[in-house]
Amino acid sequence: ILQVIFEAVEGEELFPVAYRRGVKNDRFLVRNCKAAINKLFEHNLRVQLSDASFVHLQVHFNVGDYKFGQISPHAKLVEALNRLYTCMERVNGVDGILNLCRFNTQMEFCDLVVNLGNCAVFETICNLIYGNDDKFRLVNGLILSDNGITTVTPLKVFAGAEFVVLDLSKNKITSSSRLCRDLSEVKADELLLAGNPITTGNNYPDCLRPIQKNFKLVDGIPIENLSKLYSPLDYEVDINRNGHRVDLNNKKDILKFQQSNDWHAIVIPDSGQEFTKHEIMDYFFITVSPKLSEIYPCYYKFSAGEHQFLVRQCFDQLKHLVDICKMEINVPRLTTIVDKYSALSEIQIDKTLKYYMLMNVRPFIQGQIEPMECIDKALTRRYNGINRQLNLDNFESVEGLENIVINLSSPKILRRVLTQASRKLLTSCVELRLTHNKITNANVSKVLNIMSNLKAIDLGNNWILDLENVKKLSALGLKTLRLDGNPLCTKYSSAGEYVKAVRRLFPELTKLDNIEIQNKGYLSSQKNFLCDVRGYDFVNEFVPRFFKCFDSHDRSSLKELYHRNAIFTFSFKYIVAQMTSQNFKRISKYRENCRNILKISDLSRAHTSIFLGANQIMEVFFQLPSTRHDLLTFNTDTMIYNENMITLTINGVFYDQAPSVMDTDILMSFTRTFVLMPVETKLGILNKAIKYQIVNEQLSIYNPTSQQLKNTFKYFKGECQDDNDAVTVSDKEALLIMFQEVTKLKPLWCTRFLEDAKWNFKKSLLIFLNFCDNKKIPETAFN
Repeated sequence: ILQVIFEAVEGEELFPVAYRRGVKNDRFLVRNCKAAINKLFEHNLRVQLSDASFVHLQVHFNVGDYKFGQISPHAKLVEALNRLYTCMERVNGVDGILNLCRFNTQMEFCDLVVNLGNCAVFETICNLIYGNDDKFRLVNGLILSDNGITTVTPLKVFAGAEFVVLDLSKNKITSSSRLCRDLSEVKADELLLAGNPITTGNNYPDCLRPIQKNFKLVDGIPIENLSKLYSPLDYEVDINRNGHRVDLNNKKDILKFQQSNDWHAIVIPDSGQEFTKHEIMDYFFITVSPKLSEIYPCYYKFSAGEHQFLVRQCFDQLKHLVDICKMEINVPRLTTIVDKYSALSEIQIDKTLKYYMLMNVRPFIQGQIEPMECIDKALTRRYNGINRQLNLDNFESVEGLENIVINLSSPKILRRVLTQASRKLLTSCVELRLTHNKITNANVSKVLNIMSNLKAIDLGNNWILDLENVKKLSALGLKTLRLDGNPLCTKYSSAGEYVKAVRRLFPELTKLDNIEIQNKGYLSSQKNFLCDVRGYDFVNEFVPRFFKCFDSHDRSSLKELYHRNAIFTFSFKYIVAQMTSQNFKRISKYRENCRNILKISDLSRAHTSIFLGANQIMEVFFQLPSTRHDLLTFNTDTMIYNENMITLTINGVFYDQAPSVMDTDILMSFTRTFVLMPVETKLGILNKAIKYQIVNEQLSIYNPTSQQLKNTFKYFKGECQDDNDAVTVSDKEALLIMFQEVTKLKPLWCTRFLEDAKWNFKKSLLIFLNFCDNKKIPETAFN
């Protein structure tokens, strides 16, 4: 229903909110979409589904007042983009790839429909990305796959930009002429179009000639070779007529081809295309024997409901697949068994794929794929002589390997590739990267011995289950090793236990998992930690709000954050270098309420210095001096985040502010641990909001470290102004609405003027009037 509605309002913004199914009708909310609603009325409030039936619509106006804090589509878009900016991906050794794949599934859109198939919505998102100068300068590519995009006109805003990759795969682009027109000024090293209807047309890829100069690769193929892409399965082999078929009915026939040097086809029926190429290859390499000859699937294609690929010079493997595997591939499935205390994962085999072989489908011809040549060229492409780094991350994706699968999860193939790399690079290589290759065993020190200067290996994000599978690398004397992202890491209950286990095998390591190892064998502390990424939004909201209130002149607003039965304890161990009478008075305000049990002469204070309830806690806060925290020094650890409890520890520095101009501020370091629990649920217009309150807090104050002294208040040299006037999200939404009413501009332009004026309404109006006087605003900017 939503899809045909979006088609009906094409070209106009529409953001359905809170879509709900009903017995007799479905309903959703919208606002600020007059043009889209007008188009629905032009369709007589009815839309036609794909089965030719009609759905009749009703529009109810002004069903409720919009209130600050309710869902604002543009604010949600900005929120989602800001989060994605923090986790941009790395492609072909380049960081800054903004991943908007299946953008409508972002967690910020749980009750908001964002459809990039609607050109106006897509345009809004592109403008938000391009208009954020601070973030856009860090963006080196866009992944826009699987978004239902039909036209890429909004990408014109990126004219002049030069991306590493522009991924438009798995969309609904049909018009080659329109695509070429829209991308005429957009440049990227690689353009991905696979999975679009345009790629199945008779004139593809010749239809891309007008924009060939803008891209080096299209779907991994050099642009100059795009029209000459060769595959025997496409041009020479007829699966229905070529070759000798071998299946379980005539499996002994396999012996006839023991000396054959021709191509053989493996054909796996999958009528519903349930499995992708990568899944099929994963299952295939689990099935073949690791002890037999290397096997390199070539020229993969999916056609007529079958996965097809060619192999050669691997008779022992083919015989193993026939005799031992019975021409079946097991499909593993990971299941999780959850009990009250833990979750255990098990692999179950409840499905098999049957296949057959076509022997001698085509003779091998000079110029067709040679695995060793492909490996040699890939190693050349992936070696950086300046950094002396061999980057074999996700090796299957290397340019030039599009028509061959070199699977490093096979121990024999891994040794073959590394042997060739060692002989090629000798002593010149100092760092080897092998992430995202599904490697299970990396005991390959013998083949790497030739690389005598090798000091760093990255094995992150593979399938290594135990340190036994990497221990032989210790013979190389490595200084840096990365194992993060492998199942073996989950075997250890603490970071210390993990570090000790690794150091026992690799005593010379100075860096583990990109973190320096201290002399005592511990990892250096990291700035922030989240046990669950869902806690990001909570921490981002709670921490600034709490410390803003604590640093304000009136701390009473903190009372609502504490539970009526909350517990607060406070320890103070600060040594003053010069104890003047004035400093003694200031320090005494802390000591009066502290609970340093080892130093309390009167043990009765151990009970009286536990503060119970929000009222007692507020009394303590009112007695403490004025403070100013440096949020940029904060280290935040979210140790527990679930539906029952949140535990948060924050470490940083603050100034005990001088009571008069004759005194100086005192810099102190602190640690605060908060335990919060939900007290109300199902709040807000969508009944999804949760109210948390602090039920326990521990505050410790002590002298800052030398490192903290170096970095403290580095960006606040001048007088720090009270940020009571900071603009909240709700304030921004209100200003946006008012500015739109006054100027009649579209939301994107309103946001631009307000951001330029730092959300000062008066200044933004002056900028707007100046633009009007100089005729800098196009007519299309107005509603």
